[in-house]
Amino acid sequence: MSLQSGDAHNEPEVFISYRRLDNIPPPDGRNRHGFVNYLLRQVRSRLQENGVPDAILWQDRSQIEPGDVWSDAIWNALNRAELFIAILSRNYIKSSWCAKELHTMKERVKMLGAPAGERRIFRVDKHKVPEDQVPATLREIQSVRFYREDHDAKCFDEFFWGGKVRLSKEFDKALLDLTSAIGERLEELGIRLEHKDRPEPQVARPSNGRVVFVAKPALDMVEYYRNLVEELRGTGFHVTPDPDKDLSKRGEEVQSTVVKALAEAEASIHLIGTRTGGRPDGLDMDLVPMQLTTAAEEAKRKPGFERLIWVPSVLPAESARAKKARRDPLKILKGFGQQLLEADQIDSDTATRFNENVLQRLERRRLSPR
Repeated sequence: MSLQSGDAHNEPEVFISYRRLDNIPPPDGRNRHGFVNYLLRQVRSRLQENGVPDAILWQDRSQIEPGDVWSDAIWNALNRAELFIAILSRNYIKSSWCAKELHTMKERVKMLGAPAGERRIFRVDKHKVPEDQVPATLREIQSVRFYREDHDAKCFDEFFWGGKVRLSKEFDKALLDLTSAIGERLEELGIRLEHKDRPEPQVARPSNGRVVFVAKPALDMVEYYRNLVEELRGTGFHVTPDPDKDLSKRGEEVQSTVVKALAEAEASIHLIGTRTGGRPDGLDMDLVPMQLTTAAEEAKRKPGFERLIWVPSVLPAESARAKKARRDPLKILKGFGQQLLEADQIDSDTATRFNENVLQRLERRRLSPR
């Protein structure tokens, strides 16, 4: 399946090669999207902000129906395409249609020759595909990944899943990488861009002078961590350790960083899924239980310090089969090596309710004498 830009044949075009199966929104729920349509809307918007003329942007050629017949319309589009973007997936590599699109563009690149034919093909990875199954033409191209690997759990997390973005910061970073590469190549090809003024920087959020420790989560809780941090910052809290820095990469300084951050905070917040976060160099326990244990030590030293712990009884992002079994929060915490403290606040409700409860709890702390 393909999307191209511009109705006139003399307009530059960008050909999107993808499998229709990767663009089917889930049947349940509103405001859900197919991955390809959502991605291309975001790319279109970002490129327009950067001054790329609308004439070269994609429009869905719904009149080109998928099927076994190699369409003249697709062949013609490929042979006038300036750029070709392959949205790689496990579905893509099984499609003879997509293979033919890729081969046709490869031949066009050969015909153009260097340097005009260089960097005409881009690769977008929807999820992980074994390298030995990636088409040879695409193996030579650096990919923009819309997923990330968890080497400890030997799995990967897609940025877009279930019809919506699950990891917004990671999705935005990949989107920026893709649109920047496209824009640079279009400029190199002599397609004039109309650069627009950048928007005014946002005014810094007001601070309420209070500090909370939000423990760095394992990958299965990252989405909920980001949402909580956003809500806390939006109400004036300073969140520590720095949410924008990767704590696990601080090596032997991880422990001291956590201790210092806890000393500044009035409470700690922990999001507990199924993963333990891996073990940074120099630690004798994994990241998630280490932060829980260190926060417990802080609570014993500092009167009034609380651990606010979310252990959802139903995992929000697990399979339908897993949702049938409800988790026992106390057993989960015991599995993380934790004993409950008198001041601990344990919540097993939904993520939305937990966030509400956290803000209410912090507000009561403000009003109560300590």
